Amino acid sequence: MATYQLFMGRNIPNGNYVTDIKWAKFLHIVDTIVDGYTVQDADGVWLGEHEDCKVMTISTDNAECVYDIARTYKNAFNQLAVGMQVLPSMEFV
Repeated sequence: MATYQLFMGRNIPNGNYVTDIKWAKFLHIVDTIVDGYTVQDADGVWLGEHEDCKVMTISTDNAECVYDIARTYKNAFNQLAVGMQVLPSMEFV
């Protein structure tokens, strides 16, 4: 099992923003793809512009579902990219 972190900016290139309502609707989709995840608010920089972002951490054996989540966010909010980091397995105690 690996741990994945997705870095998702909330600025939309056309000047719009991923509001809390839009984010909540996106999470309903995520809920159908994976059993569990953690989300943190963060301040990020993309192409020299500061923006609010969400960092989603998912531990799974199914890498494709994480790619599906990243693609869904990218397409839904017209993002240029979603950052992904793969980390060693998280241990549950």
